[in-house]
This record gives sequence, structure tokens and C-alpha cells, in this order.
Amino acid sequence: MSRSVAEECRRRARECLHIARTSQGSDRILLLDMAQTWLRLAEEQEASIPPGAVEQSQPVVQQQQQAQPKKDPTKE
Repeated sequence: MSRSVAEECRRRARECLHIARTSQGSDRILLLDMAQTWLRLAEEQEASIPPGAVEQSQPVVQQQQQAQPKKDPTKE
């Protein structure tokens, strides 16, 4: 299994929450419970992935800002 499985679980949880917003009564309660279950499954899935086994989706980039002198408009 992979991180994509956890992402799919989270997507399904969002769908349940979206539908629950317009639902009432027992339907709403059921959808909220389903969303919690999907989120729990996503967390369990991510916890089962060994550290370092998943490539980072976005590379970490260190940006070093160097102070550059401001141009003096009178010297141009």
C-alpha cells in the first residue's frame, strides 16, 4: 500500500463531509461517522508506511535570500 491509498481515504472523507452538510437526521450522523472512519483508515495507512519509504511529493528547497544593495537612482 502507499500514500496514495491514504490520500484516497481522505478524499472519501471529504465527500462524506460535503454530503453531510446538506443532510439531516440519521443520514447526517451516518455520513459524519463514515468520514471519521475514512480519516482513521488514512491515519492507519500512513502509520504503516516505513519512514523514508515514500518520496516527498514536493522537494524541500532552501531559499537563501542574500541582501543586495539598493541602487541609488542619483548614480545612474
